[in-house]
Amino acid sequence: MGASPHHLSRVFTAVTGSTLSAHRERLRLARVLDRLSEGERDLAGLARELGYTDQSHMTRAVRRAAGLPPGRLRALLA
Repeated sequence: MGASPHHLSRVFTAVTGSTLSAHRERLRLARVLDRLSEGERDLAGLARELGYTDQSHMTRAVRRAAGLPPGRLRALLA
């Protein structure tokens, strides 16, 4: 892209109003919700696939964003 990571980060935030990290996390959480709605059962595998350090890391992120753990969301989305 011809820009330093710092410059890219500043421009992204200025244009979108969101940091790159926050945007990445929203994308990951959207993928989690999609997969849960499809009935994904392997939460540890899903966490690894989406770049979380482990299942508990993903669970904390999902609970923080949605207010419920992934298992409960899967049941509601099914």
